[in-house]
Amino acid sequence: MEPKMGSLENTSAIFQLLTRLRRAVTVSDVVQYLDMPKSSASRVLKQMAEQRLLERDSVTLAYGPALMLLELAHMVRASTPLLSMMDKALSGLCEQTGHTGYISVLDEQEVVVLRVHPGIHPLRFVTFPGQRGPAWAGSTGRALLARETDESIARRFAAGLPPASSAAPDTVAELLRRVAETRRTGFSVALDESLSGIGAVGCAVGDPSSGESLAFSLAFPLTMSAPSEIERLAAMTREQASQLGRTVGDPFWSPGSDPIA
Repeated sequence: MEPKMGSLENTSAIFQLLTRLRRAVTVSDVVQYLDMPKSSASRVLKQMAEQRLLERDSVTLAYGPALMLLELAHMVRASTPLLSMMDKALSGLCEQTGHTGYISVLDEQEVVVLRVHPGIHPLRFVTFPGQRGPAWAGSTGRALLARETDESIARRFAAGLPPASSAAPDTVAELLRRVAETRRTGFSVALDESLSGIGAVGCAVGDPSSGESLAFSLAFPLTMSAPSEIERLAAMTREQASQLGRTVGDPFWSPGSDPIA
């Protein structure tokens, strides 16, 4: 077992390497750039992943920053450019509609709430920043999952979907069907799924320069979920997502390209 200081030094060196290379790193990268024995490099990277400091890509086997680092970055910088812009856009939507707004990020099979804008319409459940929910059973989760391939989603939920509610997908096949609809329309709708008595419409935007993807949603009482209202909210959220996406260069929302469809 390495001394604590040695472990801290190795961790710091790997973080610096991530910053220098501006990409996820492999065991070979650590060996090459840090002159670390392969066994040590593999062990340190694995330990950092186990402590949720790094996240390993199942295909490339490279290690990149995990959600914990993103959360710390939000604390230190108050907001990322994408989060700041999305927060401003969502604030405007909440003022226009009176509905509650959320900004969330994907973490494995869950979404984590980063920001909340309370609305004037009371909801049965109040969600706070830091709260987690099932990604497959919510509008923001499916909006973020829609940015992945079906194969990636199937791997993410290889063990199947834990029960969420009768209205939520209960199989990966059903999840993929709803995700396909989200790709086609550009937005996701969840009614009475992870939160009983609540509906939500959400969209996702990614910043290619940082690799960060976030989703925002408008949540409303299920009693206000008439098709015309859902269509109105969907159009408003999709328009804001399109504007944000074009601003940050998100290929999902780029002019002349429609990878969502």
